[in-house]
Amino acid sequence: MTATARPSDVRVDHAEVRYRAIPFRTPLVLSSGPITGLTEAQVTLGVRNRTGAAASGHGTVLLSHPWAYGGTPCQGEDRDAVMRTVVELARDAVVAADGYHDPLRLGTDLARALGEFLGQARAAHQLPHPMPRLAGLLCLAPVDTALHDAWARAAGGSAYPLYDADHLGADLAEYLGPAFAGRHPADFLARRPAARLPVQHVVGVDEPLTPAESGRPDRPDTAGGPPADLATWVRRDGVRWLKLKVHGTAPDHDAARVRAAYRVAAEALAARGAGPARPRLSLDPNEAYSGPDELLTLLRLLEHDAPEVRRALVYAEQPFPRDASHHPGALTTLGAELPVVADEGADDATRLDELAAEGWSGVAVKTAKGQTQTLLAACWARRHGRFLTLQDLTSVGAALEHSAACAAHLPRSVPALECNSRQYAPDGNAELAARRPALLRVHDGELYVLDIGRSGIR
Repeated sequence: MTATARPSDVRVDHAEVRYRAIPFRTPLVLSSGPITGLTEAQVTLGVRNRTGAAASGHGTVLLSHPWAYGGTPCQGEDRDAVMRTVVELARDAVVAADGYHDPLRLGTDLARALGEFLGQARAAHQLPHPMPRLAGLLCLAPVDTALHDAWARAAGGSAYPLYDADHLGADLAEYLGPAFAGRHPADFLARRPAARLPVQHVVGVDEPLTPAESGRPDRPDTAGGPPADLATWVRRDGVRWLKLKVHGTAPDHDAARVRAAYRVAAEALAARGAGPARPRLSLDPNEAYSGPDELLTLLRLLEHDAPEVRRALVYAEQPFPRDASHHPGALTTLGAELPVVADEGADDATRLDELAAEGWSGVAVKTAKGQTQTLLAACWARRHGRFLTLQDLTSVGAALEHSAACAAHLPRSVPALECNSRQYAPDGNAELAARRPALLRVHDGELYVLDIGRSGIR
């Protein structure tokens, strides 16, 4: 299909990439190991649209190679340096693009060129094996996000209502197939963004649940920093939505961990006088389970030993390796009992029909995969009635603003916003805390986001 020219279409005049180190004050422990610090890639793009209006847009992401590479063995490569190379290749590509385009087209073109970028980075760093596509998608994200941000700012407003026929050169059928003929992203977004978002609090693998477990029973709050245990977090912030990271090596061990976390959170909520003390849980093994049977075993254990905890479990996120194949019947059976959403395995929004055919219940979108991929995946899920969540990748600063704005505009199966940088990397939010403090203050388990998303994408 030939795209229709729109006055808001942009071309990129210049681009800049910067990096900063983000230390983790508390390690984020996944099933694959701890994350103690990451590099933030910051991209600024200057654009001009067909009317001559100019603007700058900004996109950032943490280059989380431990998450993006998953269990791929390291063979001596500097994965942070490799990912920086891909960021810079994507930057060069948007500067070199011919003509004027909307950001959905430009972002899709970047994703189509990703294989070429990964090949160039592999050759440049003499890598013994290919980079995972997911790692490349993270590298595209700050460039893609900056495109959307600059496009909307040049048009003079928020990006979210601009994702319509008047501002996009093609409908979603161009990207997602004929089922989307005549539909645009704005059709699937909220006409009135949410004013408040429940916070989804992460509980890392083996993180302390109580002050006694933290080794600081008399000082549960660290001076000037985040609490050291789940009970103190819940008593302080009133969070009800918990995302539980688990080992994924033994269902009985994980079931015991889920029961303990639920009990501690319920008691802490009751201590706040928070009415019915009913935490809501999700499970995130980060690809550690080998197949559906292990997760079914965990569910059976909870049903038998703690039915109230089983009822509190809302969904599971990417329990199995991203490249694993399962009999569709097994996943469908599991999904009938608990929605199972793809995250690490959802690295191309144009291939989500394939995941659905395998039996996946839906998808977890992340703005860290880029605004284009987030929009396309969310529209796919909403159009087909699939389970949809918006998750985090320890977004800091501008990336956290972006994630919150997207969550406020996107109706989802789970209303909570994961914003785990407040737990693990608060130092990365120092500038944001001074400029937009409300976004980092949790009141009764919620964030107030009334002023989010009014300009550009954040």
